[in-house]
This record gives sequence, structure tokens and C-alpha cells, in this order.
Amino acid sequence: ALFPPAFTGGENKAVAATVDCNPRYVYLDPYEGAKAVVAEAARNLSCVGAEPLAVTDNLNFGSPEKPIGYWQLAEACRGLAEGCRELATPVTGGNVSLYNETLDSQGNPQPIYPTPVVGMVGLIPDLSKICGQAWQVAGDVIYLLGLSESKITLGASEYLASIHGIVAGKPPRVDFDWERRVQKVCREGIRQGWVRSAHDCAEGGLVIALAECCITGKRGADISLKLPLDDSQRLDEVLFGEGGGRILVAVAPEQQEIWESYLQENLGQNWQKLGKVGNSEIGLRVLSSDGQTLINARIEEMGDRYLKAIERRLAVYTNTQER
Repeated sequence: ALFPPAFTGGENKAVAATVDCNPRYVYLDPYEGAKAVVAEAARNLSCVGAEPLAVTDNLNFGSPEKPIGYWQLAEACRGLAEGCRELATPVTGGNVSLYNETLDSQGNPQPIYPTPVVGMVGLIPDLSKICGQAWQVAGDVIYLLGLSESKITLGASEYLASIHGIVAGKPPRVDFDWERRVQKVCREGIRQGWVRSAHDCAEGGLVIALAECCITGKRGADISLKLPLDDSQRLDEVLFGEGGGRILVAVAPEQQEIWESYLQENLGQNWQKLGKVGNSEIGLRVLSSDGQTLINARIEEMGDRYLKAIERRLAVYTNTQER
């Protein structure tokens, strides 16, 4: 969300706001999961060109009178505190909701996933220099900024939960030094006018982030992925693995040289040129470097699944209740 200049004294500044939490991460590792909440919130602000400023939190947990509930709450608070210190985003307020439980099929109380929601605000110095996640122009060059594949994991991922019905493993560990570097590069690219769209890789990994850019921009993308030459990494991990400090950006071809020079200076080798933005007809095409087709999805199909998911889920629930 963007708040216009009227909120900042009439200057050409604005405030951006985001709300984030991945309860599955926190359930599997409260400390690392809570740090990841703060990092993702800051990353989302950086993707529109905003400098993260401050945090409010909403801590939703089960009973602290139970050992696991107390441990989850304490560890999540420790993780939130560390994340906020690392990113210099003080907590200005918040609230706590405890004893959140429901009954399972046998009538036993079950706590909700620990859910420390973070609301973060950031400052946009110039409202004319912002961007969103949607692809803007066919032919723009797509880059992935961020950590190497060795930092990506399927543990605690959306892929495991949605495709395999498994909630297990450790969530990715947050590297705050790298988060600060990648986010700063993204913000500077936006402010210089090099970056025309930016979107972080979060739940679902790289392919889902690409799909979201295609859906919101109604433009396709031709992507070529450099896969490991050995068997050190699974293909589904490359496509759907999750890890912090990764941002997709699209840059105008005429800015490509200066942008790549800036990336080399600030990120070293930790970035990849993935492909180009296409038109609405081509959809999302992801190929391996040797030409193997990995993903081929039309924008209409992706948009249908993405935009009507809640409607379909509610329809299933309603039909079940009526029976």
C-alpha cells in the first residue's frame, strides 16, 4: 500500500506499508521463521523503492501455559527482535493474541500455527520513482538478484505443503548482510530509473514469483535457467525452492549495460540474467540451458488459478456443508 504526499506534508514523498508472515516457517522453527518475517517485510518494501523504517507486530499464538506454546512465543519474539535490530526497524507498537486453539476431529484442542504478523512501513523519497511487480514492456531484460542455489531449500516450502501434503524440514536461514545488500541494490535501481518492475521470491520460489509477474502484468516471459551440471540439486528445488534475499527485476534493454555494471560492482557474481519479458500470447516459458522445456503455462490458465482460488475453496466448503 502506498500513502500519497498529503500524508507527508505535501512533499513528493510517500509511505509504503506491508503486512507479512509465513506461519509454516514459524511453526517449524520459531526463531528463524520470525527473522524471515521481518526480512520479507523489508524486501517487499524495497521492491517498490521504499526504505524500511519501523515495525508494528501482531503476535497470534496458542496457549503459553503449555511448554511448546511458551517456547514458540519466546523464540519468535527473540527472532523478531534480532530481525528488527539487523534491519534498523524499531518496533513502535503491537498487540498479542494468545490461547488461539480449535478442536480436532477427536475433540482435542489444537493450537493454531504460531503467527507473528509484522506490519512494516517504509519511506519513498520520490513518489515518481516507484515500481510494482507487473512486467511493463515486452523486451525488458529479467534478472534474478540474490543468493546462489546452495542457499535454496525445499524445507518448509509451499511446494512440499501444496503438492506433497508435507509440512516438514527447516525453513531457509536468513542472511541479513545479504538481505541489506540485495535490497539496497533493488532500491537504487528503482530510484535511478533502471528497474521497471521488481518482485521478491517468497512462498513458492522462483517459478511462482515469475508467474505472479506475468499474471499482474498480463505479459509472458521467456526464461532460460542454468541448472547444476551435476546432481547436487533437484530440479524441483531449483524451480520451487525457497530462500531469502532474492528479487526478480526487469530492466529496459537500453539500461542493461549500466545496470549489469552496477550489479557486478555491488553483488559480484550473485545475480543471473534469466530472459526477457514477452507479450500476452507466449505465457510463461521456462527452459533449461540445454533447451529442455520445464514450464509452459498460458497467462489465462495461471490467472484463473491465482485469482479464483478462494472462490473455488469456498465453493467446495459450501457444497460439503450442504451435504
